[in-house]
Amino acid sequence: MPYDALYVIVNTEKYGGGGIYNFYGLSMSDHKLSAEVFVHELGHSFAGLGDEYYSSEVAYEDFYDLNREPWEPNLTTKIDFRSKWEDLFKKGEAGLFEGGGYMSKGIFRPAADCRMKSNTSSGFCPVCTRAINIMIDNYIK
Repeated sequence: MPYDALYVIVNTEKYGGGGIYNFYGLSMSDHKLSAEVFVHELGHSFAGLGDEYYSSEVAYEDFYDLNREPWEPNLTTKIDFRSKWEDLFKKGEAGLFEGGGYMSKGIFRPAADCRMKSNTSSGFCPVCTRAINIMIDNYIK
């Protein structure tokens, strides 16, 4: 069956979720943070956004090769920052905050907080919003 977005909602109170870009998203239905996790995982599956957190039980120190630019639009090693959000940085609409992609050093994210970093964020940062809008534009134009 053709689909634009596949999302699985698991009937459980247990916390968790996952999202694979251009494939599927998964989250839980009955946890108090279900809505927040749904939006975060949709960021992965729909727009290819990377995790911006770096201090959790899934943190690693070697998840990304620091000699290469991550493919996710909201993470950078600054090797090819021009291809990321340098334009928004120059306008003061985004920053460079160290820590992201499960790593505390060498990977940078565009905002102090964002839905891709925490469940307490009010929404997506400008860089993530732009990535989502690019995907929406691909479908409607």
